[in-house]
Amino acid sequence: MNDSIDFQMVTNGIVHSVEPLPRVVGYFSPSWNFIVVLFAILMIVLVKHFGSRRFGLMLSVFMQPADSEKLMREWNPATELSWGAIFAANVALLALMVQKTILVFSGKTLLYGGPDFYLDICAFIAALYIVQHLAISLYSWLFGIETAALYHEMIHVIVMSTLNVALLVLDVIIIFYPLKVIITISLLILLIIIGFRIIKTFFGFQSLSKMNLFNNFLYFCAIEIIPVSVAVTMAFRLIVTDCVL
Repeated sequence: MNDSIDFQMVTNGIVHSVEPLPRVVGYFSPSWNFIVVLFAILMIVLVKHFGSRRFGLMLSVFMQPADSEKLMREWNPATELSWGAIFAANVALLALMVQKTILVFSGKTLLYGGPDFYLDICAFIAALYIVQHLAISLYSWLFGIETAALYHEMIHVIVMSTLNVALLVLDVIIIFYPLKVIITISLLILLIIIGFRIIKTFFGFQSLSKMNLFNNFLYFCAIEIIPVSVAVTMAFRLIVTDCVL
């Protein structure tokens, strides 16, 4: 008896071929995002170039709290142009994080993905800082506590400089990986830094002003806590209802 063995190729019977699928990208970062980052880097480099030692003291505030008092004795940001670079970088980077947060959590690219919306956020943050400055100046003039008010604004500028470095790193990560978990962690880091600034400023302000503790608490609620709460509420309503009111 002759046994025969039939050979078949493994490819016989395959009906469909494997076709490559295009990668789906939910979000992309337009070129103006990188222009914002480059602008912020330029501002930070300018601050470091014109005051390398002061820049180092600003970044060490979290690890060496005494450095803030040392910096206050040597530097008044109101008399130098470096505070303008710190302010511009902070507005640009903070607005970019807010814009990315609203864009990713809402998923509405047409409404919140363009530079117009980003510029609106920049204008809102800049206006908020200006109103805070005017309110601090008015309060210090009414009650004659110019030293305490100067301390308040000094700590704001010092921590703002530290915050700029953190925001620069976080914004670059978000640009390349716009994920909700990364944005959530970034916002938590941001709130921790802002919370540190408010607590540090409150006790220093209380020590220098020698005013009633309850009055100072109301002052900080009006100057610091309420504006942050309003901004967070507006961002949340934009994500949920596409309206800030």
